[in-house]
Amino acid sequence: MPIYQYTAVNDSGQTLRGQMEASSESALELVLRKQGQWLAEARERASITGATAKVRGNRPVSRRVLIEFFLQTSLQLRSGIGIVDALAFGLEEQTHLGFREIQTDVLERVKAGASFSEAMAAHPRTFPPLVISLIRAGEASGKVAETCAELRRYYEWVDRLMADIRQAMLYPSFVLVATIAFFFLVFTFLIPRFAQVLTEIKVPLPWITRLFLDISQFMTAHGWLVGLGMLAIGSAIVMGPRCSVRIARAFDRIKLSLPIFGTIHHLICLSRVAQNLSTLYQAGIPLLNALGLCRSLVGNRILEDAVGDLEVSVNSGRQMNEAMKSNPLFSRLMVQMVAVGETTGTLGDSLQHVADYYNEIVPRQVKKLLSILEPVMIVGLIIMVGTVALAVFLPIANMLEAR
Repeated sequence: MPIYQYTAVNDSGQTLRGQMEASSESALELVLRKQGQWLAEARERASITGATAKVRGNRPVSRRVLIEFFLQTSLQLRSGIGIVDALAFGLEEQTHLGFREIQTDVLERVKAGASFSEAMAAHPRTFPPLVISLIRAGEASGKVAETCAELRRYYEWVDRLMADIRQAMLYPSFVLVATIAFFFLVFTFLIPRFAQVLTEIKVPLPWITRLFLDISQFMTAHGWLVGLGMLAIGSAIVMGPRCSVRIARAFDRIKLSLPIFGTIHHLICLSRVAQNLSTLYQAGIPLLNALGLCRSLVGNRILEDAVGDLEVSVNSGRQMNEAMKSNPLFSRLMVQMVAVGETTGTLGDSLQHVADYYNEIVPRQVKKLLSILEPVMIVGLIIMVGTVALAVFLPIANMLEAR
């Protein structure tokens, strides 16, 4: 947004000079007139975009900070306070230094005549298109306070969803890391020392012991290569989807086809579709536009394509539930609820009911997954430790029997 250096005259005839950020010269004149000043001359000095915006705090922040921001803003606006005073109050209470810069810039832009949505749009890494579209719809309908409250609920839902995902992945990740560390310790420290003993006593070795000794020799000689290979595989899994759309699509397809994990991932994606569509549609955004915004928020490219197909079908005049029926990725429950919503004119409520249902189902599925994984992983660890123990002590048992 440009900064104007201006000359103005107040009601007393006094000449005043200064500078102010405004979306246009007419917006600057409107702000000055509210202050009892008459614009005489204005000259654009600079633009606070690009690199300057980055300095002013164009950065991502945590969801908890955004939840607090939208909660405070909605409460202030509902009490009858104007948007400028509401933002100023929130700025005084803000303790997050990074977001404080962003909030300061938003406040200055609104003071300069920009709308709330325009001021937020200057920070796309902090406020995504979903937020901007909802705020813009709230401004058009005069329901900014309700929109901020809805955004607070939306970010709380995302926060709970991510917590469920982290809970589902924490235990398997810990066991996987512990297992890898255990095998590195066994094959690089324990087995080599045991091999020296077997060499000295010269006993016949069972095949499982010989296999473990060969693996140990390879790990001892080329352990760095194994570690480098595992690091490369991990990097490929993380960076591959970011570098290639084809790889990303393949990974997303695999996620949906995994046993147990794939079902939970599918439910989470459907929950995102229903929740985001409900939030956007109930905020007054047309269904076609809501589908376009929702497409980038699904979290799986295969389902993103399915939502894109819905957008094309709705644009061509088809009912959304009819388009959903032709795609098996959309559950029967979602299709039925959308059909009811389209028939009764309560599509937003129907989508919210679907989202609420999946929000209850996902934690249950996570708990069910954990109840299955825990005993399976414990049994797996017992088998692995038992196999190592068998390989180590079987030659000793053979030697004792020979004596």
